[in-house]
Amino acid sequence: MSQLLQLPDWLCGVIIIGGFVLIAVAGLPLFQWLTAGRLHLTEAMNNDIVFFAEAIAVFYSLTVGLIAVGVWSNYSSVSDIVSADAANIASMYRDVSGYPEPIRTDLQGQVRGYTEFIINQAWPAQMRGQSTDDGTRRLNKLAQTLAAFEPPTVGQQLLHAETLHRLNEMTELRRKRLHAAMGGGLPPVMWAVVLIGAVLTISVTYLLQIERKVQVTLTALFAMFIGLVVFVIASLDQPLSGPLAIDSRPYQLALDRLIDLK
Repeated sequence: MSQLLQLPDWLCGVIIIGGFVLIAVAGLPLFQWLTAGRLHLTEAMNNDIVFFAEAIAVFYSLTVGLIAVGVWSNYSSVSDIVSADAANIASMYRDVSGYPEPIRTDLQGQVRGYTEFIINQAWPAQMRGQSTDDGTRRLNKLAQTLAAFEPPTVGQQLLHAETLHRLNEMTELRRKRLHAAMGGGLPPVMWAVVLIGAVLTISVTYLLQIERKVQVTLTALFAMFIGLVVFVIASLDQPLSGPLAIDSRPYQLALDRLIDLK
């Protein structure tokens, strides 16, 4: 599943939605073959079947809707973490620009290097579901450089305290981002509810006694809609590595609009 979600969004959507349609349509003749002579269904039962199908669809839509809301909420939270992290890095660069030379140039270079590392190395690895410890090493080096500096004036002391506080925020936001990238996602039991519920909901359409072409069309459309919902949930469930993953644009903006601003 993780390999599938690393494909382009349109291709991933086509595979998931198309897979639901193909399985649903192929399951119709298989179901009729397995139940031939066992279920004595008539057209008079269609109203009862539709009523039962509506009940299942309502419960399934409510369940999936609540899951989708939770997934979207988590996606928005991770997006806020990324934006806050990029803004904090920009503020850190502004703070270290107030230090005296020669430490100012050293600190500016470290903040710039850390930002470029996130954009060019950490983010591509994150998209592949991998992590790297190089970011921690860079932050540790930055902390060591700041710890070795002794501010000579009261103004420098205040700036130094703010910079150390900013560094702690950078570390915390990085930890939250890594946790979202490596430890997030719906638990297997929730995915079981989504997928098993989809199978049960689609299978009810097999019981209808209507014209074969109409039944195939309705089953395919039903499966297409459910596949679309599952695709959205799966995409948003991986906010930093899925088809709809949050990109590194906030960091690039911080790099272009402040750090490398001429």
